[in-house]
Amino acid sequence: MTVDPHITLAVLTIGVGYLMTQAGLQKSALELKHRRKICPSCGRERVGSCGCS
Repeated sequence: MTVDPHITLAVLTIGVGYLMTQAGLQKSALELKHRRKICPSCGRERVGSCGCS
């Protein structure tokens, strides 16, 4: 049974990308993006409790 070279290259590329991402996160060169919390009634960014309701 032979393995397609394209599949091998794809798996290797994904693996290298994953390792580079992990290294960047550990060195603080990358940051995870945090979602902003939006108030459903007024549409503004919610910090703590909104107070509009």
